[in-house]
Amino acid sequence: MTSKFKILISSDTAYNDLCAEIFFEDQFVGILTQEQGLENMEIEIHPPQNKKLWIFNFSEFEAALKSAKEALWEMRKLPEDG
Repeated sequence: MTSKFKILISSDTAYNDLCAEIFFEDQFVGILTQEQGLENMEIEIHPPQNKKLWIFNFSEFEAALKSAKEALWEMRKLPEDG
């Protein structure tokens, strides 16, 4: 089964750190931010464009969030060596 979720890591001017934009079937769902640190991430969920609410398969949504968190961890800012 192929997930309908896509994750885009971005550098939004509204945030100091990288964030993960979450899409479902090419529609923007929300943004995962790490402004309070990786252990205190927040998610902003936006309303769907063409319907009243989102309905996701729980496991797929959970996997998308985990994937987004892992991508942010891999791309995190590291103190400069030296």
